[in-house]
Amino acid sequence: MLTSSELIQMVQAYDPCANATLIRKAYIFAMEAHGMQKRASGSPYFYHPVKVASILANLHMDVTTVITGLLHDVLEDTNVSFEELEEIFGSEIAFLVEGVSKLSQIQYSSAQTKQAENYRKFLMAITHDIRVLIVKLADRLHNIRTLSYIKSVEKRRRIAIETLDLYAPLAERVGMNAIKDEISDIAFCALHPNEYRAISTRLEQIRTRDNNFIQNTILELQKVFNEQSIPAAVSGREKTPYSIWKKMQKRNVGLDQIYDIMAFRVIVKTIPQCYAALGVIHTNFRIMPGRFKDYISIPKLNNYKSIHTTVLGLFNQPLEVQIRTDEMHKMAEEGIAAHWSYKNGDIVSKEIDSQNYSWIKSIITILKNSSDSNEILNNSKLEMFDDEVFSFTSNGDLITLPKGATAVDFAYAIHTDLGNTCIGVKINNKLAPLKTILKNGDRVDILTSPYQHPEASWEDFVVTGKARSCIRRFIRSQEKGEFVALGLQLARYVFANANIEFNEDLILYKNFCCDSTNTFYHNLGKGHISLRRLQLSLPDSSNTSQLKDTAICLIDFAPGIAVHFSKCCRPILGDKIVGVLQKEKGLVIHQTTCGVINDQGEPFIKVKWNQDDNVETSIMARLQIVMTNHKDSFAVVTNVISSNGANISNLKIEHRSTEFFSLLIDITCTDIAHLGEIQAALRTCSKVKSVKRL
Repeated sequence: MLTSSELIQMVQAYDPCANATLIRKAYIFAMEAHGMQKRASGSPYFYHPVKVASILANLHMDVTTVITGLLHDVLEDTNVSFEELEEIFGSEIAFLVEGVSKLSQIQYSSAQTKQAENYRKFLMAITHDIRVLIVKLADRLHNIRTLSYIKSVEKRRRIAIETLDLYAPLAERVGMNAIKDEISDIAFCALHPNEYRAISTRLEQIRTRDNNFIQNTILELQKVFNEQSIPAAVSGREKTPYSIWKKMQKRNVGLDQIYDIMAFRVIVKTIPQCYAALGVIHTNFRIMPGRFKDYISIPKLNNYKSIHTTVLGLFNQPLEVQIRTDEMHKMAEEGIAAHWSYKNGDIVSKEIDSQNYSWIKSIITILKNSSDSNEILNNSKLEMFDDEVFSFTSNGDLITLPKGATAVDFAYAIHTDLGNTCIGVKINNKLAPLKTILKNGDRVDILTSPYQHPEASWEDFVVTGKARSCIRRFIRSQEKGEFVALGLQLARYVFANANIEFNEDLILYKNFCCDSTNTFYHNLGKGHISLRRLQLSLPDSSNTSQLKDTAICLIDFAPGIAVHFSKCCRPILGDKIVGVLQKEKGLVIHQTTCGVINDQGEPFIKVKWNQDDNVETSIMARLQIVMTNHKDSFAVVTNVISSNGANISNLKIEHRSTEFFSLLIDITCTDIAHLGEIQAALRTCSKVKSVKRL
């Protein structure tokens, strides 16, 4: 075990003015606090915090962080209190230790809830001081190295899953790839031992078969750089079993179909030399199309910078070559830990560039918007995706998002208010649906309206945690009021159908286990209280079989919260409709001809579109139009729609051939009769082959 003097020497090697007295004090304090505690391996428990501190020292972290490594378990696993720690070592160290510690003293309803709450607390601490994450990653690294000593198979599995789900993505997000690779590989071995052995065996076979392949490739690369007078250091390495397995899963191929399992790094001095080295490689080796990425021009979210290219090397073996400067290489290995540097005993750079770690701002938004710890856990996981897509604002600003992100994700990435009010989008100067998935290089212009608000349906297609948490927050703010309003309308509906004048005093809410009439209305609107049960509770309910001509008005509700329009029959204004009350969802509207409603098992509720049938309003309808592929076909269709008094709100080419176009067009019209007129007008056009309402 590392002694206090040896640990001090490690720290003073990069920080000569490090406070040796404070390090020794923390070393002794932690040793005494842990006392005779043992780890699963049988070694003294204190061996663990010393190893964590040495990992942090190897990362050249500041003295405060190294001391936090020594003390990181005293609050969780000993009788030391936060106040005692703060009095002895100061508030900064006490905060960091408390941030790393789990909530072991609180009882939770389930292990999942406890994990989620611990994660929420951990994220809160990270947003205040990123060193909490660095200590936690060092802690996880040593724990996973000793995973085999844990006897419980289930516990080993839980730790491995948590490592791959949470800590490996977090390590990648802060660019600490050396730690990410190691903890991922060990966790992968614990979860999938057979796959791990198979890949490791394949790597061993390659080493045996191509004993000189790596060295010969390095010599070949070094030779072409020397010929062009480019000073470069070339090294080769195998990819890890876990990274190979991920490629197999992503490409849905077998192990024999993964060829690029070797990676070669070219380290140069300057950025111009990076591009010069790239030119030399592409001149001397045949490139593989579609396998080039320039992370120098557009860095990853974690500030990773490098050029990646894949070429065919010796024996036509695919070679992935990564080209970067010394500084980029240090960042690629150490990530955010590389920000801590020392000169004459002073920390000269520990400021974190918020632009390069903007995901932390997204985490803060998630913490503010999410209602419970499980929601925080799920939404923050969405921020940890590996694959990224790079899009641009109309001003040319770069926005980096996870692969699969939509225009709504883009809007929320810029600002919460922009996301909340987005009503349309132009992608590369063309109108597109909000749920359009963005591609690399897209230029995105978000259209807004002060009257717009997030729609519940957006949750179905957004992929970022920030977007989802913002949408959920808005829905929650509207949800209770919507369900209370729906419940009140349903109560009036029941009274009217019972031929009883509405009187709130007749609602004995306590008989329904409610503490107020508002709670009763809320539960009624959510379907937790049946309409029949309310009716039976009314006076003389047995004599109330005669129904009154009354209905619930839909215009009073925002679609998607307490009132939903069924996706099976997609009713629009003018259709004959009924409602069905569903638990948790509220009132679901169907066309009266819909076959699904007969299987619901719930009584139908009469609903109507407007308070007054004479009130003019607008509806949205989706048409599928097949037309001939002529240069003026689009113009003819759009002219027919506009000349008949309707607006096109969305248009998508569903299919295109040399002879025909198939379009999906969303149009705004006044009612079902107006829609019929437009369909009839379109069918008279010679360019149009068919028109169908979806």
